[in-house]
Amino acid sequence: MAIGSDSGGGGGVKRQRVDDRCEAVASDAFPVDRISALPDELRLHVLTHLPLKDAIRTGALARGWRDLWRGRWAHRASLEVHLRSHDDLGRELDALEREPRPRRRLERFSLVVDISNLKSSELRRFLDYAAECGVEDLHVEMLQGTIASRLNFHLPLSSPALACLSLRHICVSKMYHKGARPFHALEVIRLASVSFRREAFREMMALCPSLLVLDLRCCSCSGWVFDRLPPNLRSLTIAGCDRITSLDFVRVPSLSSFRYSGCFSNLPLSIPRDAVLSDLYIQLYDSVMMKEWHIDKLRKSLPKDLSRLNVLTISYKALTGASVLSVDGVSAQLPNFNLHGLKELHLLMLQTKAVNLANLYLFLKTFQCPNLERLFVQRWSILLKEKDKERVWQVLEAIRRWLKDFKPKISTATDVFEI
Repeated sequence: MAIGSDSGGGGGVKRQRVDDRCEAVASDAFPVDRISALPDELRLHVLTHLPLKDAIRTGALARGWRDLWRGRWAHRASLEVHLRSHDDLGRELDALEREPRPRRRLERFSLVVDISNLKSSELRRFLDYAAECGVEDLHVEMLQGTIASRLNFHLPLSSPALACLSLRHICVSKMYHKGARPFHALEVIRLASVSFRREAFREMMALCPSLLVLDLRCCSCSGWVFDRLPPNLRSLTIAGCDRITSLDFVRVPSLSSFRYSGCFSNLPLSIPRDAVLSDLYIQLYDSVMMKEWHIDKLRKSLPKDLSRLNVLTISYKALTGASVLSVDGVSAQLPNFNLHGLKELHLLMLQTKAVNLANLYLFLKTFQCPNLERLFVQRWSILLKEKDKERVWQVLEAIRRWLKDFKPKISTATDVFEI
């Protein structure tokens, strides 16, 4: 009996150990994912509390999560409000007020105002609604100039998920409020025809420490300076902006894309000397030609090394400066004109003159650009006089021969050079 009981007990213990090992192996091979075992409705509810980027990343958890984020909202993921009349204003505000709380997450909210009697309090109600919905992409645009000068935009205080902000034709007066906290998720700001009051721009930048992209077009600010930009800014565009007193970006070493369109002769421009640019756009509107001191000033404004530059867009005036340097034989002494990594060259020829094309030819021969793959020259619609056509075509033929002989891998169509 004792032997039998020992034998039976031993066999039971062995079987139990084998079963435990099998369960352990099975658990390693097929880990238990209790969240994935939830019904789709509950998992969708989980996704509604995540920002869009995080909701998309859940697709890597398991096969059942792969496309679930696409249906995370039972209602519309974006809301566009276009106010064309005062009746539209009342109807839209009433509809937003009737929505039950707590609000569901909204990926994008767009407000376009085409009436002249919108009040600041009414604008605030729209912005508060967007903030309650945890909006990630906010767009506000005023189509009538009279109201644009009267309304002031303030960042909603309770918008921790805001990642992209776009404003058009509106005034930004003061950004700081009692209890205002930084917008750590805000990475992209695009402003067009926006006017700033004194210190408002600096306050906006101080509230956006994580900003990566700043795009300013036709904006104005009294005594505008750029000496306090977010330290991790990667892309900066300034086009047609007024009242700028300084273009000093020395505190932004992370800058990789810089695009500037405007006057240059009277502005101190300073890009970080250790910045590694991959995209550079320079279009100058100065009424005077580039003189030697302007050329030297432009050269010293650029980073020390441009060897990693992939895309260069340059106007004919800036091109003239580079060509003058090459004529003087100074190019070998300019380390920041190393364009060995350049793959795309865009030339803005706003004046059809043989001398401009000659500068292009000289630029290409001097700086070589051994890895250049694409060359774009803006088309011209100006009719040339007969006496000028012959000289222009001579230069064009020289450029074509250079492209054929030295750059066989460049993919550019002949109609790029049409006159």
